[in-house]
Amino acid sequence: MRTEYRVEIDCKPQELWPFLDEADKQRAWLTTLVDIVPTSKQQRAVGSTFDLRVREGRRLTNYEGRINAYDPPRHLGVSFWGGAFPPNMVMRVDYRIAELPTGCRLEYYAEVNLDKLRGPIKLALPIARVFTYFQLRHFMRNLKRVAEESTRAGGGKQPPQNKKSS
Repeated sequence: MRTEYRVEIDCKPQELWPFLDEADKQRAWLTTLVDIVPTSKQQRAVGSTFDLRVREGRRLTNYEGRINAYDPPRHLGVSFWGGAFPPNMVMRVDYRIAELPTGCRLEYYAEVNLDKLRGPIKLALPIARVFTYFQLRHFMRNLKRVAEESTRAGGGKQPPQNKKSS
């Protein structure tokens, strides 16, 4: 199953990058994220690993992950496994940022191999796809909002204020 999403964001790629790369900023838009803990000694780079805790409903679920692509501020690729996934299932996610004249475009790609699924889990896939799309759309809207608000606040761009004449 492959999922794609694109969104234009009114900020520069280097202003968006920390929201994909830094755990504190990720939690601002990825509302189910509890924490990310590095598990390799190297700095964030291709091959570095981490543990990820997310809130799924009322429970906390632990995943393991690895960085597959790391090219700030253009491309971040990660893989996740464990947690609520069936055994041997891996989800691969790619974030690609392109600069535009008016900001940037974030392209999100996620892929998970579902060929080995059988039984009730396979029957629930259509519902899972709909849920996944709406959750992704919610996250991307959050990301757009927090990145643009941060850019306005940090870049000196303030929204116009209504002035009363006396």
